[in-house]
Amino acid sequence: MNNFKLLTQEQLKDPVVAEKIKKLAGDIIRHMMTKEAYNLFLNLEKSLAAVNLKTAFPKLAQEYERLVIQLKLTALPMLNNEETVRVIKEHFLESLEVNIFNGFKVNIDIENRLTAKLFSIPLTPRDDLRQGLQSAVQNNQQKIGALTISQWISDYNNFSHPDQRTNISPREYLLSSRQVSGLSEEDKNKLYTLFHVYDHLLLVTPVMSEEEMREIIGSPARSPVQKPMPTKPEKPALPLTAQPHPLPPLPVRPPMPPSTQPPPPLSSAYESRRTIRLRDDRYLEPIEEMSRPKQTEPRIEGNVVDLKSR
Repeated sequence: MNNFKLLTQEQLKDPVVAEKIKKLAGDIIRHMMTKEAYNLFLNLEKSLAAVNLKTAFPKLAQEYERLVIQLKLTALPMLNNEETVRVIKEHFLESLEVNIFNGFKVNIDIENRLTAKLFSIPLTPRDDLRQGLQSAVQNNQQKIGALTISQWISDYNNFSHPDQRTNISPREYLLSSRQVSGLSEEDKNKLYTLFHVYDHLLLVTPVMSEEEMREIIGSPARSPVQKPMPTKPEKPALPLTAQPHPLPPLPVRPPMPPSTQPPPPLSSAYESRRTIRLRDDRYLEPIEEMSRPKQTEPRIEGNVVDLKSR
């Protein structure tokens, strides 16, 4: 959207246009669409800077500025490191608040956004960014209840040393601290998220497996405002009876009728050779069989072998 024309003052103050922008921003924030959030906040920020909306419409200008902050927090993985640190230092509280968009309660998953940002860069610059974000939270002057975020972090560090923290440390603090007793449930939930993100992402440079990171970041959901690409309509299939045969059928030849004529006579040459051979066979001398000698069988009488012939 950063390639679109900037919005004019007339467009920004138009209630119909303002409602469309708010609806679009709500869908983008709700589905954590990083690129779309970046493009929209960039366009709104430049449009607001080009017109003097605060003087004539201060309330409307404030709503647009709040929308820009929420879009920036959603687009956190695409911001440069300096801008990321500045947004967390000045607007971390906005990521903990619940907003109503199009009838839906929407809050920004700041753990998801920070994880995506930290793991978008190599380990060494990741450690530098982590330290900058830690300092940004420790110096944040936005208030939850009567104390600033900076004061809450300081009191939390006094309650338990960072090296001795466990997963239940935020709960233990919320149940034990006197400062928390007068807070609403909404503010207690904000503090829990604040301490959880601080412990897991900002105290030590995170190193996660791909599966652990996928559990936090997840896969980006598709926005309902995105329309699927149009597809060409498929041609209806013709019925089988209407489809022509690829080749014409071959003609069927009738069977040959049986022949009634007698077979042709043998040739005279073949007949003469046959006659001569038959005649030659008559004059061949017969072959006499040679008489075979009579065989004698041995006859055993006692120990004497008699070879007399029978």
